[in-house]
Order: sequence, then structure tokens, then C-alpha cells
Amino acid sequence: MTKSNELPLTASQSDDLTATFVARLKAHLASPATEPERDIPPWDDPEEDDPSDQAPGLIPARSLLICLRLAASFGTAEAILPLTRAGAVTVLRGFGADEAGDVAALLKIVLPQAEWRVLAPSIYEGGVTKSSLARFQRDLDLALDLPRAILILLPTEAAQPAHLLQAGATLLTYAPLSAQIVLDFLTALGRRPADVEGFLHALPGEEALAQLEVAQLVPALRLGFGGDLPQRLHTLTAPAPEGPTLDTGFADSPALHAAQRLVADLLAWRRGEIGWGDFSHSLLLYGPPGTGKTWLALAMGNSAGIACVKASFAEWQAAGHLGEMLAAMRKSFAAARRAAPALLFFDEIDAVGSRKSGDRHNENYRANVINGFLGEMNSLALEPGVIVVGACNHPDRIDPAITRAGRFDLKLEVPMPDAAAILAVLQQHMGADFPQDSLEPLARQAVGQSLAAIDAAIRAARSEARHTRKPLDLALLRDQLRLTPDPAEGALLWRHAVHEAGHAVVVAALHLGTIERMSISRQGGEVARQPSLVPGLLSDLENNLCLHLAGRAAEALILGEVSAGSGGSAGSDLAQATTLALAIETTLGLGSSGLLWLDAPQTHLLTEPSLQRRISARLTAAEARAQTILSTHKAALIGLAEEVLAQRSLRAEGVLPWVQAVQTEAQRGADTQPEGGCP
Repeated sequence: MTKSNELPLTASQSDDLTATFVARLKAHLASPATEPERDIPPWDDPEEDDPSDQAPGLIPARSLLICLRLAASFGTAEAILPLTRAGAVTVLRGFGADEAGDVAALLKIVLPQAEWRVLAPSIYEGGVTKSSLARFQRDLDLALDLPRAILILLPTEAAQPAHLLQAGATLLTYAPLSAQIVLDFLTALGRRPADVEGFLHALPGEEALAQLEVAQLVPALRLGFGGDLPQRLHTLTAPAPEGPTLDTGFADSPALHAAQRLVADLLAWRRGEIGWGDFSHSLLLYGPPGTGKTWLALAMGNSAGIACVKASFAEWQAAGHLGEMLAAMRKSFAAARRAAPALLFFDEIDAVGSRKSGDRHNENYRANVINGFLGEMNSLALEPGVIVVGACNHPDRIDPAITRAGRFDLKLEVPMPDAAAILAVLQQHMGADFPQDSLEPLARQAVGQSLAAIDAAIRAARSEARHTRKPLDLALLRDQLRLTPDPAEGALLWRHAVHEAGHAVVVAALHLGTIERMSISRQGGEVARQPSLVPGLLSDLENNLCLHLAGRAAEALILGEVSAGSGGSAGSDLAQATTLALAIETTLGLGSSGLLWLDAPQTHLLTEPSLQRRISARLTAAEARAQTILSTHKAALIGLAEEVLAQRSLRAEGVLPWVQAVQTEAQRGADTQPEGGCP
């Protein structure tokens, strides 16, 4: 007579694979040679006669759960047969490294006669190390030389063998918890509910159940034999506290539009309307600190109704040495795969660095980290279901191999908020207390503040109102934002407005691109533009020199004297103009030095007197040219400055009428200029 744990697996059992697996597990645990790990201890009163109060068998909850998930993964006995034939290669993945040992052990119990070789990377301290992956790859290569069937158990921490999939290997996914598995679990323990339909209806949805981890499931299933099990599972799958969504708290911007499109495409994919390859699944957000990049990423996950797995290179590096750091990295990617559909968010991703930075310190460590990250990104790209979002302040510091299309398809700036963005945040947090018309002036005054600073100021103002027992008013918020009146503020803001309007007028007059936004604050101002595509002729470079010095020229024209606002940091107008003029003379072959390329530090080159004089002459000529252009368009210059002063920030549509006015006037002047006259 055949023992139950040696039952031959035939196609006739195709409708009862779950029962077969459970029977084999029970027979194994009942065998005298078996010392089961009993995670359900003996019950206190073994002499109790009521069968309903007896211990539900000696099946460990964890083992039973894995047994049922394996049955659901294979589907039917009929489906297993071709996987065990000579030459077959099967990959089973979707479980974490912490489950790998249990999955392998249970497979030997429920499929004892399967004619295949089982391969899996070794697990060390709950993770997959680089050395174990190397050994696993060697074992796999050797196994592929033999005709025997192969079953590869691949934890989500390990990269998927792409060459096997391309060669036609069968890919199976370890089944997540489902309503049917919960029902089968209770049935195996003799606790099948009387009202099956009502019980299944009371359980959380399939997507919510699928997100649960083993550590959460075992105590819930073990202790939830009564009617309280659905409620226990609802508690575990309850959504996180309310967070941001793309519908609230964000002003209109290209980054917001990209996030909305990506979420809409993801939802369409989940409905089966489009394929995974029909839309972008990665987005890199960059910009100054506190502009809401992290908030936007979280809002994407909330709006899509998917899990958000957060990670950072700083967290990974805190794990320890290189091997531990890479193991922590793999765990983050694995967590996203297990939670799919999910959003994997990397904060401060510029910490990864670049192999082209020229910094030789820790060069080998940095290269290994970057290569490890690229490998994980490539592996993730093979499987549908995970959206990747990165956020950073300095995208230029990231290795180009990471930021290329295919790894980060979309790259968008998240700038400092304008008045509209600030107003959206104020309305979200304070709209119930104050009408919009009272918040609009405050939003304009707060231009120059980051969203993080505004959010902190709102919390501080509410706290102060509570502790002082005073009503919350906008004066408290102004105090927290340091927007108290200052007699010198008006003159300072007017200077900033004139300065930035000077830049904008020259952009328009010389057709140097599209102005996307303008803003001023107590700290200064900004004109952001999308440059025109130019061949890089000397005239193109001289136009840019004129643009860099246009703010200074506008101050001299309208206010009679210039401030230090054009100089200062390495990113200032004067610094950029000097760097460009120096490049014309020393590295671009377009200056008085002719075909000469001088690769030396800027500070060293500028100590040479004759070169210094040539650079100074170029800058002086560029400033004079800017003054001439601004004098021609003085009315537009003053009008735009007044508009910026009143609004504190303008978007493209707000600047466009002034750009058109300048260009119309310039064209009219060109049409009336005598033939052969100076431009």
C-alpha cells in the first residue's frame, strides 16, 4: 500500500492539488521519523470531549500556509507534469529570502517524487549575498549541461536570470494570500465556515490580501479560527493614515502633469486596457530642497492606490560594509516586487554618485554600489508592476547610466513654489479657517519660501495659537514665515523686479528661448527659460553674455546705479558671464588666442594680465549691448517689472504678452531700419 506522502502525482488529481499537498504535509508530520516544529502548542485541556474545542491538528500554521501557496502557484497536477520532464527549466519566484528555506523544505514534502534538481542561492542572515549569487550561477551553469529537469527557487532579493526567460524557461510566481487560500487554510484545520459565501464576502479584497507579509499572516490565521478572522485581516490591510494625493495641495506644473499621466497609465494597465510596455514606469524629480519632491512621490502612490516602498542610499550604507549595503539594497527592491503593484521611491538618489566624477577616493566602492544598483534596476525592468520614482537636488551628480532612458524615462524639475503653488498648500491646510481672498496676498508674499518651510510654519502657527489660547490668524503665520513688514522691502523688491525683467526682455529681444517662469522675493529673483537650440557660433555665445549681464544693465538704466546682485556665488550672473567669456578665449577657439586650448583652473588663467583685459572687454561690451536693447524696450521693461512686483511670480502665460510686445517692437524696428544699417 502506498503511503500518503508518496502518492503518485497524476493528471487525474488536477482538480485537487491543494488536497493532495495538505494530505502529504499531514502524513509527513504524523510520521514517527518526523519532528515537526510546532508553532501551535498543545492545547491546555486534552481531555475536553467537545470536538470543536480540540486542537486543530499538529499542522504548523506557517507550514500549512506555504503548502497552500505552493499548490496555488502550480495550479494543477497536470501543469506540474511537463515541468518535471527532462530538459525542462522552471523558475519559481515571488517569495522573500526569509521564506526561501521553508519553501524548499515544503517542496520536498509535497512533491517528493518530482524528477527535478532544485537550485537556490544560499541565504545568509536573511539575505542573498554576492558570493552566494556567484555560487548559485556556477551551480546553475553546471546543471544546465545535464538533461535533468531543473526547478530554480529564486527569492525576490536575487536578480532574475534574463537569459533563461529568453530561452523559454517557465516562470511561476509564488502565489500571494487570497480568499481561497484563507478558506483552504481553515478547511485543512477543520474550521471551514458554515456560510462560505458570506465568509468570503467579509474578507478584504484580493489586492489587499496579497500585500500581507508572512509575519503578519501567521498570527492572524493561527489566532483567528472564529468569525473574527475577516476583521483581523481587515485590520492588517487597513490603509495608512490619510496622506497627499495629486488632486490636492499641488499647483499646476510639468512635474504634476507627468505624475498624473503616469498614475493614469498605471491604472489603465491594471484594468487591462494597455500593456506594461505601453507607458513609462520611471520618473526622476529634481530641484532645491523643500520643494515637495517627496510629497509628490507619496501622492502618486496614494492616488494610484498602491503601496509605496521607500528607500535611500543613506539607509543602505548604514547597514554596514559593502556586502551588507548591497544586501540592504536588494531587500528594498525585493520588497517592491513583493508589494507589486507598488511605487518604489528613492530619496536623495544623487548620493549614489558617478563613476565619472574624477574623485579617486573610494572609487572601487562607488563603482560596486552603482553596478549593484544598475543590476537591480535592470532586473526590475523585466517584471511588470513596479513604478520607480527618484528625488534629488543635484541630478548632474548621478551616474549617466542611472539617469538614462529605460532606467529613468522622465526627468522633471520641481522648482521653488510660485504664488499659485503656495496658495494651493494654504487652501489645503487653512482653507477651512480663511477665505481664498485673504490667503492670496499671503501666498504672494511667501514666494521664495519652500513648501517644507510653509508646512512647518503652518504647524508652528497652530501650535502657538493653542498654547497662547489666541485665535489662529494670518499674522501668526506671517510671523512664522518672517514676513513682518520692513520699510526697506519695497525698494529691495523693486530692484529685484527690474533686474529680472531685464533678463526677460533680452531673452525676448534676442530670441534666446522660452521663458517658463519668473519670480522675486526678499532673497532675490529668478528667470527660468528653456534655451533655444543654437549651433554655438560666436554670435550665439555673445548673445548669452548679453543675457547674463542684462539684469545689471537694467538696474543701471532704471535705478541709476547697480547692486551686488549680479555677483557673489559661482552660480551668479557675473560668474557665469566670466566663465563663458573665458571659455571663448581659452577652450572654444573663438577668441583672440585663436586655435588654442588651455586646460587650467579659471583662477590661474585670470591672473594673466592680457587675458584678463580681453575678458573684461568682452563683459563690458556685453553689458553695453544689453543697455542698448533695454533702452529700446524701456516701456516693456518697466511694465514687466511692475507686473512681477505685483504678482511676485509669473508663469509662462503671464510673461508671454510682454515677450510678444518686445518681439513685435523689435521686428517693427528692423523693418524700418535703412538697408545696410546696424542691427
